[in-house]
Amino acid sequence: MHTTIFRFEEGSPFVDARRPVRNEIHDRLLWQAIRLAKSGKNVLKDGLIIYTPIPAYLQGPTTLEVYWDFESPEEYDALPRAAS
Repeated sequence: MHTTIFRFEEGSPFVDARRPVRNEIHDRLLWQAIRLAKSGKNVLKDGLIIYTPIPAYLQGPTTLEVYWDFESPEEYDALPRAAS
């Protein structure tokens, strides 16, 4: 499982602007997952599991700690596997 912290300060285009933040967070997590994965091209196909509920809109400055993981964790396991 991975964690990413998103900080939306005063003046952010997502704070009090009725601009949806959920899609922005999902897109940022996808790009982060692509960087972390062994083969980034499979992340877009397989997807992510996001454990933290993400609000659609922000009503004020917010810090969100989002827990997420790859849809297929064994495929993106960071530890090298022993040859059999």
